Amino acid sequence: MISKKTRALLTTGAIIILLAGCGVKTPSRDHIPILKERLYELQLAVADKDRAAIDSLLSVKMLDIDQSSDSLLSFVYGPGGDFAFEQFGNYDIAYTQDKARIDCFMMDTTRAMDRPITFTLIYDDEQWLFKRFETGLPALTDTTDIADSIADSI
Repeated sequence: MISKKTRALLTTGAIIILLAGCGVKTPSRDHIPILKERLYELQLAVADKDRAAIDSLLSVKMLDIDQSSDSLLSFVYGPGGDFAFEQFGNYDIAYTQDKARIDCFMMDTTRAMDRPITFTLIYDDEQWLFKRFETGLPALTDTTDIADSIADSI
């Protein structure tokens, strides 16, 4: 049997936990089409090998990790520059208020999903900018904590 004091403590603890969870603000769904558009803009710039257009989508923080439009083009087109890039396809987007992660594949005309890439974006000065890219990370699952996943990739 649980004493009244223990029951009161458990009830108070449960209420505190519930109230603490209420303070977490869910990110706006308005960011989803913006993130999709950013990926599409990057796709067009990469397909055209337009360094200036790519640079306009990158955060200056990308330079801190020695990444740039040149390194992205080299990564996408391969060391010989002979990959026939068509699109960033089959993407998954996860985001918080100020960070996002896009897992997708670099695809050619075969649409093969054998070249995964992960982009990390940050919300900086009221716009989404690409902060980093890397070989694709494991796919997100229903049990993946999105905030932790994004934090891990930053």
